[in-house]
Amino acid sequence: MSEGPKQLTRSMEDYLEAIYNLKSRTDVARVKDIAREMAVKMPSVTGAIHALAEKGLVTHNPYDAVELTDEGFDRARGVAQRHAAIKGFLTAVLGLTGDDAEAEACAIEHSIRPDTLNRLLRFVESARQGHGHSERPRLSQLDAGARGRIALVCGRGHIGKRLLEMGLTPGTPFEVVRHAPLGDPVEIKVRGYLLSLRKSEAEHIEVEL
Repeated sequence: MSEGPKQLTRSMEDYLEAIYNLKSRTDVARVKDIAREMAVKMPSVTGAIHALAEKGLVTHNPYDAVELTDEGFDRARGVAQRHAAIKGFLTAVLGLTGDDAEAEACAIEHSIRPDTLNRLLRFVESARQGHGHSERPRLSQLDAGARGRIALVCGRGHIGKRLLEMGLTPGTPFEVVRHAPLGDPVEIKVRGYLLSLRKSEAEHIEVEL
């Protein structure tokens, strides 16, 4: 009989999210980087990494970067997705400022149930459509050579899930390499590799230039 998902404390989820975000931005997560990201002392990070390693979620040798296992990556991505969704709701729908939305999202993300999260995502998308286009441009609108960061993946269902699984998470740097002759697909450079997206997929990605 297979075991269910490993139970994690809020602190463990925070560390997984920090590692995931660091690797999304810089492809590396060292103990000192995690300590800076979490605003904690390095011994605290060492203890947390040891606990996560015991659960099979990370690997780490002294003086090396921390790596997520396949299971650790899935768990970390899930936490990051919840955080991005909740923060998007708090800013786009409730009008909270960036810092306030960040603090509230950190508090909510650990306790929200999957069904509630899905309902929240649907509500955010409906509200955004009801108020017209966001002030942020969509990836599909950018010309070759444009650079920036992913701000929000606003696609629902399998589209949003697929884009996030491609590594197009909020905060990830990108560069538009080229458009096909008819404008579809668009090719971008992200996380060190080239990725082709249909224009209809790129339309679901808001960016900050």
